Amino acid sequence: MKKILVFLLSALGLNANAQDPYLNNTIINTSDLFGTSRFVSMGGAMGALGADLSVISSNPAGLGMIRKNEMSLTAGASWLGYNSAKGSASGTFAQFNQIGALASFQCSGKVSNINLAFNYQKKADFNNSFFGETLTAASWADQLKGLADEAYENRDILYGHSDTYFSTLYYLAETSGLYDEEIEKTPADPNSTLSVSRGSLDAYEFNVSTNIDNRYFFGLTLGLDDVDFLRTTDYWEQRTDKSGNIQDFGYANEQRITGTGFNFKFGAIVRPFANSPFRVGVTVETPTWYRLKYVDDQYLTTKYSWDDKEKVAVYDPAPKSYYKHYVYDLSNSYINYLEYLLTSPWKFRAQMGSTISTCFAWGVEYEFASYSCTSTRYPSEYGGTTLDLDLSDVTATMFLPQHTLRAGLEFKPVSSLALRAGYNYISSTTSPDSYWDPYYCNSSVSYPTGLDYMNLSDTHIVTFGLGYRYKMLYADLAYKYRIQKGDYYAFNSYYSNVPMAPVPVDLSTHSITATIGVRF
Repeated sequence: MKKILVFLLSALGLNANAQDPYLNNTIINTSDLFGTSRFVSMGGAMGALGADLSVISSNPAGLGMIRKNEMSLTAGASWLGYNSAKGSASGTFAQFNQIGALASFQCSGKVSNINLAFNYQKKADFNNSFFGETLTAASWADQLKGLADEAYENRDILYGHSDTYFSTLYYLAETSGLYDEEIEKTPADPNSTLSVSRGSLDAYEFNVSTNIDNRYFFGLTLGLDDVDFLRTTDYWEQRTDKSGNIQDFGYANEQRITGTGFNFKFGAIVRPFANSPFRVGVTVETPTWYRLKYVDDQYLTTKYSWDDKEKVAVYDPAPKSYYKHYVYDLSNSYINYLEYLLTSPWKFRAQMGSTISTCFAWGVEYEFASYSCTSTRYPSEYGGTTLDLDLSDVTATMFLPQHTLRAGLEFKPVSSLALRAGYNYISSTTSPDSYWDPYYCNSSVSYPTGLDYMNLSDTHIVTFGLGYRYKMLYADLAYKYRIQKGDYYAFNSYYSNVPMAPVPVDLSTHSITATIGVRF
C-alpha cells in the first residue's frame, strides 16, 4: 500500500484527468466487419475491387468504379451464447448496419465520371453481457481496506492540497468505514461479477471519387463518427471477519461515454496492365479525433460506515448464474464527469484484386495500425489542450500493433446469382501479460474508471453469402461468424493477499444481414 501512496504523492500538482486505457481501446478499436452484405460476405476484401458502397471506408477510390446511381440498405441480427463452469456470455441484438446512396456524373475525355456518395455504416457493436461466478479467491475488500487505512492515516497529506477528495476510490474506501475494522484477510468465497455493455460506434461518411481513363481511380472520404457506449459492472463477494462473521461486499460501476469524432481517408486504385482486370490499391486513413464526455457512477456497499449503520447487500442466489442488483446506500456513491479528447492511430491498407471473365472475382487486403500511439488530451479552461503524458506512456507500453488480413472470393454460376466467401485475421492489441492498475499511472488516480479488464485473443472472422440480381434491383445475404476469446479479471490483485486467476470467456458471435439495393 505504501507504493500506492508514493504514486499519489508524486501526482500532486499534476494533471489529474486520466482515462482507463482498456476502455479507450474498446471505443476506438474497430476489429469487426460491418457493411453491405456483399462486402461482409467477401470478408471486406474489396478495397481494390471497388464498386460497392461499403468501400467508402476501406478504399474511397473504389466508388469511382460505379458508373450509375445507386442506393442500398442493410439490416440484420447478431447473437452470442457461451456457458462454462465460471463464466457465461449471451445476448441477441437487432442491427441496422448500413444505408447509403451514390450519384454518378458522367464526363467527357479521360475523366469518365465523378461520383458523390453518402453512407452510414456501423463500425463497432458494444452489445454483450458477461456473468462470472466464483472468479477467484482474491478479495477486493482486502485491497480496499488497505486503501482506507492509507487514506485515513494520511488525510492531511492527501487532502491538504484540495477541498475535494483526491481519488474516487480513496473517497469510497474512507467512507466505507473499513479503515477502523480489524478484518481477517481470508479468501473471498464466493464472488462473482456481472458486466453488461450496450451501444455502438457509427460512421457517417461523405465521399468524392473519380475514374480516369478506366485505369486510375481516386477518392476522398470525410468520416464523422458517433460514440454511444454504456457499461455497467457489478462485483460481489462474501468474506469472513476475525470473529467468523460473514460479510457481504459489493461494488458497482456504471460508465457512459458519448461524443463525436472525424477523420479523412484517401484512396487510390490502379490497373497496372491496360489489358488486364488486375488492380492494386492503397488507402491512408488519418487518426480519428474524438471529443468525448465521460460519466462514471460508482457505488460501494459494505457492512460498515461512520455512523455504524449496516449497509447489507441483497443477494438472490436463484436462479443460478444470475443475481439481482444490490440495495445501495447513496451516501457511498460517487459520480465523475470528464471531457477529454481521444486520438486513434493512423491506419494504412494495401489491397489487390481481379476478376476472371464475368464469373469469378477475388480480393486480398492488409491493414496496419499501432494502437500504442493512441493519445489523450484534456481541454483547458484557458484555451488549448493538455496532453496526458503519463497515460501515453502506459498506453505505449500496454498495447501492441494490430495487423489485419482480409480475403474474399465471389463466384457466379449464372449472371444473376453470386456465391461468396471471406476470411479475416485480426491480431490482438493486448498480450496475456497486459493488465490495468488504477494506481499504475500517476494521473489516473482521480478517475479510476473501472476495476475489471479483459485481455482479448486474436480475432478470426469467417463469412459466407449469396446475391441475386434482377435488372436494376439486387438483394444480398451474408452470414458472419466472429471468433474471439478473452481472459477476464474482476480487478488487479497486485495489492491483494491472493493472486488473481483469469476467467476464460468466449465472445464469439454469429450474425446474419440482408441488403436490398437499386442501381439505375
